[in-house]
Amino acid sequence: MKWIVEILKKEPYKITCRWNDNTITAIDLYEFIAEKSKNPDNSYAQLMNKERFLQVKCDGTTLYWENGLKYKDEDGSIKPGPLDIAPELLYEFSHNFAT
Repeated sequence: MKWIVEILKKEPYKITCRWNDNTITAIDLYEFIAEKSKNPDNSYAQLMNKERFLQVKCDGTTLYWENGLKYKDEDGSIKPGPLDIAPELLYEFSHNFAT
């Protein structure tokens, strides 16, 4: 399985990353986010805002945005959580560069 270990460059809707097999790819998320944004209630819609998109982070496995969604905790309270995208899907969106 592939996962992201490092963000190398951030641009609006495009992130260049290093993967666990040492490949470097550019991930273009514009189409994914634009499609999700057709529903303004979708959590990914917030990423159409360029400043919000550029707050992306890497947790050593995938890309995520802090406080990107709300979830119900075991005690029933609503809490903020990270909004992420599965690394397998990110790899599908990526374009390889020579390393």
